[in-house]
Amino acid sequence: MTKTSTFDFVKLFARAVTETIEEATNTQIYVSRTAMQVEGVQIRGDLGVFMAFSGDYNGIMILNFDAESAVEVVGAALRNMSMPEEEIPKYAGSDEVRQSIGELSNQVIGKCRAMVEERYGLTSLTNIPAVVPITVPIALSMVSKEPKAFESVRVQFTTQNHNKFYMEMALEPFRVVPFEAS
Repeated sequence: MTKTSTFDFVKLFARAVTETIEEATNTQIYVSRTAMQVEGVQIRGDLGVFMAFSGDYNGIMILNFDAESAVEVVGAALRNMSMPEEEIPKYAGSDEVRQSIGELSNQVIGKCRAMVEERYGLTSLTNIPAVVPITVPIALSMVSKEPKAFESVRVQFTTQNHNKFYMEMALEPFRVVPFEAS
């Protein structure tokens, strides 16, 4: 994967995840120092969110939460908005948790797109994030403009209470080459 720009984008997307969730929750999110190259992406855990994007760059972004991390992130975000403690959801399968994770994911992908456009001048359209309660892992793939396989990467995040969630990305291989017309 060193010949493409995949890891450059993964770093931007990981920064967007961290900044968006930290801002929403007023807590610290830790990102692993290692990104893992994986064979394909999956929705797994207790709650998964996926977003497809296409345009100048194409791929899939997935956020996978176990129940504890989803409830922690949503609870912290709602507390940060001054919601009374008795109204904070305690169950990951609740509509409030799913909707809140979906809204946070929408903010994340919006920030990702803005960061890529600002840094590289590239644009992409995305769908509204789909939030899926999971009982078994589900593999996702996309048809590529190129016959090459997508490059897939997983990044681990840890919440303030040491719960983990993951970002998985599958990107169409490409290389960003700085260019200025004279």
